[in-house]
Amino acid sequence: MVLSEAASLFLKFCEIEKKLSPYTLSAYRGDLLMFGQRIGLSQPLSNFSELWINDVVHIWRSDQDLKASTVKRRVACIKVFARWLFQHKFLESNCLERLHLNIKLPKRLPRHLQTSDMKKLVSIDHEMLTVNVDNGLHNKWARRDWDMLTARLAIEVLTLTGMRIGELAKVGIYDIDHGLRKIQILGKGNRERQVFFPDRVTSTRIRDYRQSAIVRFGKVIPDALLLNGLGRPATDQYLRRIIRIFAQNADLTKKVTPHMLRHTAATQLLEAGVDIRFVQKLLGHASITTTEIYTHVADHALRERISRVNIRKRLEMHR
Repeated sequence: MVLSEAASLFLKFCEIEKKLSPYTLSAYRGDLLMFGQRIGLSQPLSNFSELWINDVVHIWRSDQDLKASTVKRRVACIKVFARWLFQHKFLESNCLERLHLNIKLPKRLPRHLQTSDMKKLVSIDHEMLTVNVDNGLHNKWARRDWDMLTARLAIEVLTLTGMRIGELAKVGIYDIDHGLRKIQILGKGNRERQVFFPDRVTSTRIRDYRQSAIVRFGKVIPDALLLNGLGRPATDQYLRRIIRIFAQNADLTKKVTPHMLRHTAATQLLEAGVDIRFVQKLLGHASITTTEIYTHVADHALRERISRVNIRKRLEMHR
């Protein structure tokens, strides 16, 4: 067997057995192709060793056009591939035991929106957008109004629940329990979790959105929570685009992405005093270490509270 054949089998395994998302599969396919082009796609698999990985990683690291994060992602993919080869007896030994790679990434705090920015976003009234959609079925602005309504609801759900944009795009109306104000999510690695609304307002807005969809597109519409302007299930690309446009219309100077809203949800919860373990569960992080990065983002809130309390001043007043 040659390297290209093994890579195809691995990708098929990831798709059928692991049920990885199309985006993860696409990233794996691209990373394996980059690896194969350096080594030789027709190389016999029996020659696979840690030397292959070391040589390719050295080339990638020397490429000034490649970010460290890209190299780290590619290495992670090759490691998963090598481990799979060994576990399925395509390799006689586990070459990863002899591999020592340490790719350090610059520490970056997750980008989130300040409360003032979020207030600008939600200042565009959801109920008014609903009226615009229901009253504008036959005018040329109807498509734009629908996009605005969908973006407004998407922003609200993302910010309140902290879910990923890919997870939101897959939510169906039957995944929502309005009585308990919760949504059932199938997240990364096919791990199921639940997210919750803080009150019934969002639940009511979801119902109103569904009713507007029926009025606009007819009773026979998909079960997806969010729909695009043609009445089809909204993709994450569509949601990214309309959220960006919505933020521009709200006069935000920074480019707003769905993942920034996820970061904002985590930061807001931690600043409000929610236990980090609950935030970890809400976001679907496998490791609490991933969640802990948000504690650094919330430091400015801690500074402000300490400044307001001003312990030194309180103590010195009573000397």
